[in-house]
Amino acid sequence: MTVSTAHRVFTDVEPTGTAAGSPQPATVCGLLRELGISQSCVEKQEAALRTWLVIHEAQRPLRISLRENGYGLLLKETDEKRATPGSLA
Repeated sequence: MTVSTAHRVFTDVEPTGTAAGSPQPATVCGLLRELGISQSCVEKQEAALRTWLVIHEAQRPLRISLRENGYGLLLKETDEKRATPGSLA
C-alpha cells in the first residue's frame, strides 16, 4: 500500500518539525541536509544534532535512523536531559 503526500495532514505550527508547516525528516541524513551540515565533520554534526534534539522531540522514524547511524548515545543523552526537570534551561 502506498500513501501519497496528499493524504498527509500538516499544521501551520509543527512543534516537533524543523520549521512551521514542515514535516520532521524521517532520517538523520535528511535532517543533516535540512540543517545544512551533511558534508561537515562528525563533531559539527553531533553539536548541531544535539542542539536540534534539545529543541525538538524526534519522532519514531527519526529516532530509529539516529540509532542505526551511530547517534544512539546522543539521542539517549538528550532524552535524559529532557527527563530531568530544569536541565534544559
